[in-house]
Amino acid sequence: MPETTVASMFSAEVQTQINNSNYQNRKADILKGIEGKNFDEILLADCNLLLPNDMLQKVDSMSMANALEVREPFMDYRVVDFAFSLPVEYKIDSKMKKKILQDAFRHLLPAELYNRPKHGFDVPLQKGFQNELKSWVLELLADDFIISQNFFHLSYIQNLRKLIFSGGSYDQNHVWAILVFQHWWKKYFTK
Repeated sequence: MPETTVASMFSAEVQTQINNSNYQNRKADILKGIEGKNFDEILLADCNLLLPNDMLQKVDSMSMANALEVREPFMDYRVVDFAFSLPVEYKIDSKMKKKILQDAFRHLLPAELYNRPKHGFDVPLQKGFQNELKSWVLELLADDFIISQNFFHLSYIQNLRKLIFSGGSYDQNHVWAILVFQHWWKKYFTK
């Protein structure tokens, strides 16, 4: 999401409290390892940022919540070191991501797996927002709640609400993050 869009989400009062200098310094610190468009630099940034702060955390918390012990075999330091030692063309090309993994198991898996487009595991939140979760969405994005909270720009939330219920295009994960934040706010800061 572009930084200007993020800034437009917040009320004027919240924007005055944001320390842009700290943000820019943190951003520069995170991106300093990615000098060019070197694939291994980008992979290393993902290993340092995305994996521990997103993907591995989700796997860990969801598995623990269900009393499961999960292992991530590709996270073994020897596998990671080996992957970083290989040339980029072994890892990815214009047609195939996770090239090494697919090539390694090609003889064991059906050919149709290699000829279909990639698809993720997104939860169909958009349908839920319009159906099962509709009353919750309307409660957490209600004008009076947004005004009393004075955290988000009212017009931003009104536009987002309009997109949700008109079937417009929006990032369902962004909306989910706002709804979770609103739920937390309501639980701990309102009476």
